[in-house]
Order: sequence, then structure tokens, then C-alpha cells
Amino acid sequence: MKSRILKYIICFFLSISALYSQDARHNSTFKGNQNVISKKYNKAEVNYRKALSNSEKETKASHNLGNVLFENNNYDEAIQEYFKTQKNSDINLEKHSAFHNLGNSYMRKKDYAQAVDSYKNALRNNPEDDETRYNYAIAKKFLEGDKRNKSQNNNKDSEESKEDKSEEKDKDQEKENNDQEKQQSENQKPNDQKDEQEKGGGLSKQQMENLLEAINNIENDVNKKVNANKKKVQTSKKSEKDW
Repeated sequence: MKSRILKYIICFFLSISALYSQDARHNSTFKGNQNVISKKYNKAEVNYRKALSNSEKETKASHNLGNVLFENNNYDEAIQEYFKTQKNSDINLEKHSAFHNLGNSYMRKKDYAQAVDSYKNALRNNPEDDETRYNYAIAKKFLEGDKRNKSQNNNKDSEESKEDKSEEKDKDQEKENNDQEKQQSENQKPNDQKDEQEKGGGLSKQQMENLLEAINNIENDVNKKVNANKKKVQTSKKSEKDW
């Protein structure tokens, strides 16, 4: 993509040099082209901007200024100059070059959708250009890969969100179950205490059985003593009668 930009700088320089007279060599656009060939890009930028200050529709100046800005990695401003070039130009090859370099700039910014559109417009103005067609195919592949990665990331985020919600739901359900068990336990305690009180004033079943057995034993002892006293009295009375 870089060699393509330099090629168009040289082409414009040659076309300008053929058209301008000896006096026209003092033209700012012409000077800017000379600066580019000498790799004096800062001076070239100054001269191109001078040319544009005299006429904003100086398409060669705006196009070549875009090339200089691109070389300085100033892609946002380069895009503006290429856009002005294709807008103001009536020459298909000039429009084609501007759109092609727009595509290159968008590729550097990783804006693949805009790059695809730019290369497509370049081909509309020059369908025979193999380099533009190649760049167009590359941009489409990058765009498809970018969409695929975004889709995978969205699906991953969605799955993680579902897992988080599921875990949160399980925790809420577990908490609800624990709360229910605790409430049931709290409700059970008064009933158990009431049953124990009804059965024996808070005594356990075994304690009640032991108490009843002790009472029975006491009653048995009392009955035995009573019966023994009765028998003794009867015997005594009988003896006295016999005497």
C-alpha cells in the first residue's frame, strides 16, 4: 500500500511538470512535489497548504498533502484531504487514487468497513486496477475476521452472564431453603415443648416411666403392709376366741 502512494506522488509531479511553463515552477504545488522527491516532507506540507489557501479545490495539492500526512502517520487528516480530492475532482483516475489511498488510511486505523467501501469506490473509477482489487479482497477478509471475533466475544460474554445468573439463582435458592428449614425448626420447638409439658411437666418419656414405676412400687409396699396388718389382727382375734 505504501508503494502505491509514492507512485501517485511521482505521477502527479510528472504531469504537472509537463503542463507548467517555466514561470509556473514557482507554483506552491509544484514546489511541494519537488520537496517530496527530495524527501523534505515538512516543507512539502507547507507548500501544499499554501496552494490550498489560494484555492481549496486544488485537487493535486490536497491529494499530495494527504500522501504526506499519511507518511507522517497522521491518518485522520490524510483522510480529510483524500475525501476533498475525490469530491472536487472530475478526473476518474484522480478519484480512483484518492479512494484507494482512503482505503489504505482506513486499513491503518483498522476501520475495515470504511476501507472496504473506499476500495470499492476506487474500483468504480478504475475497474482495471489489480492493486486496488487485491487491497479490496484483503480488507474484506479483515472485516469478516473482525465481525467473527466480535461475535465470539459477544457469545462468550453472554455465556458468562448466564453462568453468573445461574450461580446467583442457585445461591438464592439455597438461602431460601435454609431460611425455610430454620423457620420450620423455630416453629417446631414450641410444639415439642408443649407436648413434653402435657406429658409430664417437661419430663422425658423415660423419666415418666421411671416415676410411674416408683409410684407403683410404693403402692405395692403400702398394700402389702396393709394386708399384713389385717392378717395379724384376724389371727389375734381368733386366738382370743379359742381361748
